[in-house]
Parts: sequence; structure tokens; C-alpha cells
Amino acid sequence: MTRYRPPDYLPREIPARPDFAEACDNRDLGAIFRISVKWGASLGFTKSHIARRCEMSVGRVRDYMEDIKQAQAIDVWERVSDGLHIPGAMLGIERRPWEAADDITALPEDHRSVTSQRDWIRTRQLLNRHRAELTQVALDLYPESVRVGRTGFLMPDSWRLGNPVDLSSVDAELVHPPAPIVTGRHTETLPLRPLMSPGKHYDSYHRAMRDLDRPRLFDNRICYRLQDVDWSSEPGRLALGYMRYFDMIDVGEALAHELALAAIDDQGNVSGDSSLWDRLPFRKLISDPFDLRTYPLMLSISTLTIRRSRAGSTFLLLRRGTGKVAIAGGMLSVMPTGVFQPASILPTHDTPDFDMWHNMMREYSEEFLGNPEHDGDGDPIDYERQEPFRSLNAARNAGKIRIFCLGVGMDALNFVSDVLTVAVFDADIYDDIFNDLVESNEEGTIASDGKAAICYPFDNATIERLLATEPMAPSGAACLSLALLHRESILSK
Repeated sequence: MTRYRPPDYLPREIPARPDFAEACDNRDLGAIFRISVKWGASLGFTKSHIARRCEMSVGRVRDYMEDIKQAQAIDVWERVSDGLHIPGAMLGIERRPWEAADDITALPEDHRSVTSQRDWIRTRQLLNRHRAELTQVALDLYPESVRVGRTGFLMPDSWRLGNPVDLSSVDAELVHPPAPIVTGRHTETLPLRPLMSPGKHYDSYHRAMRDLDRPRLFDNRICYRLQDVDWSSEPGRLALGYMRYFDMIDVGEALAHELALAAIDDQGNVSGDSSLWDRLPFRKLISDPFDLRTYPLMLSISTLTIRRSRAGSTFLLLRRGTGKVAIAGGMLSVMPTGVFQPASILPTHDTPDFDMWHNMMREYSEEFLGNPEHDGDGDPIDYERQEPFRSLNAARNAGKIRIFCLGVGMDALNFVSDVLTVAVFDADIYDDIFNDLVESNEEGTIASDGKAAICYPFDNATIERLLATEPMAPSGAACLSLALLHRESILSK
């Protein structure tokens, strides 16, 4: 009896499906495999068949399909393209040798524009693949006095608090900032903006990202621009103005792209020294990253959430999803972490959204409980009556949640700033409010051992191991490092 053998490659009707194309645009390998199995099952496209074709184990295919792992390495995408015959252009990689000259991905007449875009995509892939290493290279470009160890985070003494302070003793003031001098639309950024058409570069980095490497979360929301940090008196003061999210992309991600071009060789190895400055003309335009008049510095809030009990104190981490977020995909971060921005698309000077605790509560709602993002489309938030805000407010007012501020700093690679905070929850309050803790959210997946979320002990050995062995988002690494330094005072209050 002849044994049925499934076809080697995906039938053309599957890559032609809109949901398959969307999965490719999002670089969501799990979705690509799920769609392939769903619509190719009758032809024998099982997990094991895909594993053989893509040179993977069945367990690895299952991990992708269950969103336990996210594909980052270019060679993985190349194996998937070659194994299933998915055109390289659909996966954002170079055209594969097997693609026929009359294939839909064949180069149009404008070879230069297509090549420019494919080179840009490849550099973008290398940037995201090596973001942790590139952050260390960027860190070494700046004086040791402004570094927070090897976390990849920059924080001058004037922005760092000697001891944690309650968040209620930090005031945010809305000001009118001057127009930034550095915007990303400079001659120095031409090599960082691919050709959109013959002889015409994209006019901004975010437009190239929108067309060629769009993450799932990519909206030009209004957010707050840091203008001044002053801890010289009490309460401390943060002066903030308005900016747009894409203002950060046009400067910050262009800076990161430039460093990737300069520090990654043809074999994909990362190296750097002080001589790199000669190949970083755009970064040179921001000679002092702490001169906040020069460029738009977007402010986020990174919070280490600690569950405090008699049995010990623990915390969770989020694995930021590759293809889901614009920056730090694949890296671990403290949670919640989010851009400080109004919940409404029509902010006013007296808006309740201009409050760091309110912003943090929205992030708890989204990241811990999986609620929809407050993106301005809905009604204004009633922080006193709506859940989980009512319960969070009540617990904080009762002293069951204590919020500390550690200072302000920025990512050395892409100049995104963060207020570093620690939230200490009494165990009963934590368990009650986060009873329906999700396994994943719009930004990523809660770190797990494959079966359940990992509750990391808040102790020296655990944090030192994480900082030494895991790719950590710089703000999260700095938050853990400084929280550990002040562990006794944080847990005793």
C-alpha cells in the first residue's frame, strides 16, 4: 500500500489568504504555523511535517504556535521561507534562490528602491536581534558617571534620588516646550531612511517602519515630553510638554538603526569602541542627551511590582513580544511599563490623565488584567468608580499599596526616558485585585516556565542572575538594580 506523502510546500492559496499575509506583516510565526495547520491539515500539514520542512523540533513548532516563543533570528525566517516556500518579501527577508523570475515577488524595474528597502529591513532585523548587545555598545559611548552599572540606562546624579521617595511627593507640571532642534529629518539620517521610490527617500523613520516593519502596536498618540527634572526641593518636580509618539520613533529608533549599521559587521557580529563616533553623525547632533531643549524625549513609567508576604517578596516580568511592540521586542521588562500619555485624544490642562498614578493604574488594567487599551476612543475614565481603578485607589489610600520613585533616566540606545518606580502590594490586596492575572497581553507574555508564570524572588541572587543572563530592557534592568540597592527601605515601609 502506497503511503500518502504530504506536499513539501504550502499550497499557493494559503499564503494568498489575508490572515496569512497579516501574520507575515506582523512577523508572527505562531500565527503563520497555526493558519498553515488549520487550512493545510487535509493535505498533511501537521506540526511534525512543518518541523521537518523548517528544520525544527516538533516542540519548537508547538512553542511558536502557543506563543511561548517568538521568532527573532533571521536564519529562522529563512528556514521557514525555504521549507514552506513562503516568498521572502512576505517575511521581510531577501528574495530566496528558489523564487522564480515570474513570481509575484520578482524585482520590479526599480531595483535600487527595492534593494534599499530590503537592506533597511535586514538592518532593522539585526537591530532587534542584537538590541541587548547594541545597548551595551551605546552605553560605552557615554561617561561612566552617568551609567547605571551595565543596565544600558543613563542617569546623571541630578536625575537620581539618593533614597526612594513616595510617588505622591513628585509633582508633574505641564509646560510649553520649545520646538526641538533635532527631529530626525536631517541630511545625517538619509542613510537611515530607505528609498520610497526612485530617487526619493522616506521623509521620516516612522513612515518606513509603518510600511516595511510595522509592529502591532503603532499609533501616533499624544504623549508627554520630558523638559526638566528637579529633586532639589520637596516635592520633586518633573516639567513636561506635549509630543507625539512618532516623534520618538523618528529620533530614537533612527539612533538605534544608525548604531546597528556602524557596529554590526557582515557576519552579524557586534563590536564597538570610541572610534564608532566617527560613524554616528546623527547621534553627534545630540551631543548632550540631557539637554532636553535639543530633541523630543518621550517619558514612560516603568514599575517593578512586588507582592509582599510573610513567605517572601516576589515579582513578575513581561517578555515583550517581537512584532507586537516598536522597541525592546523579545526582551524582559518589569511590569507594568508604559508611555506616560493621556487616555483621551483631546487632553486638557486639568485632565485627570495628567497623573502618574492614574497612568500606572491604566497599565495595570491592560498588562495584568488584559483589559483593552485606553486609546482615546472610549468615554473618559472615572478613576474613582470604575474597576480596577477604584480598588487600586482604595488600597493605596489604606496603605496596602506603597509607590516609590527611584529617579529618572533614559535608554542609552534610543533615548527613551523612564520614571523608575516600585509598587509594593500587600499579598492579600495583590491576590484580590489580580485574581484574573492574564498569561499574555497586547505587549507580550508574562515570563513562565512553559506551564505557569514565574514569580521571581526579590533577592540579590535572583536579580543578579537576571541582569547577567537575560536580555533585559534597560529601564527594567535599572529599576531592578536600584530597587535591590534600596531593598531594605522599600520593604520596611
